[in-house]
Amino acid sequence: MYTLIRFLVLLMLMVVVATPASAEIYKRTNPDGSVEFTDVPRSDEEKPVPLSPMSTFKTTPVPRKATPSTQADAKKYAAISVTSPASEATIRDNTGTIKVSVSLSPALRSGHKLVLLVDGVKKGESASGSFTLNNLDRGSHILIAQVLDKAGKALISSAPVTVYLFRQSVIRPNRAR
Repeated sequence: MYTLIRFLVLLMLMVVVATPASAEIYKRTNPDGSVEFTDVPRSDEEKPVPLSPMSTFKTTPVPRKATPSTQADAKKYAAISVTSPASEATIRDNTGTIKVSVSLSPALRSGHKLVLLVDGVKKGESASGSFTLNNLDRGSHILIAQVLDKAGKALISSAPVTVYLFRQSVIRPNRAR
């Protein structure tokens, strides 16, 4: 019942909106000499003003500048993601080591590189999708995996994963209570 009411309201709105588009235009000259245009005739003797059709034009499509090989390479990869560590994970390691796993679908093509960016800086390459980051500073780090073509252009990038690395400080070591 509710969908029927919604349909009827929508139909009525369409009729109301479409009606002015097909209205006729009437021209009259007022006693003071001003010209008035209206869609309501003052009398039955008034005739509608003939209107010429509106001018229209077709735009020409803008040619796309594309390199076929790069577009074909980009279509070869469906998905890439950093699978480990999880986003917002806290890692406690005093050596600053983080092991990162990347999933790529389909597998890496020949001539392409799988790289890992840490805070926007390239930190390693891998064909298997496994990376080991050593001696990272403590704090938050953003990990992004990318596939690069032969020219070094990124074909696909993973969503950023933020991880937090805790390292024991020399200034404030943990104290046993």
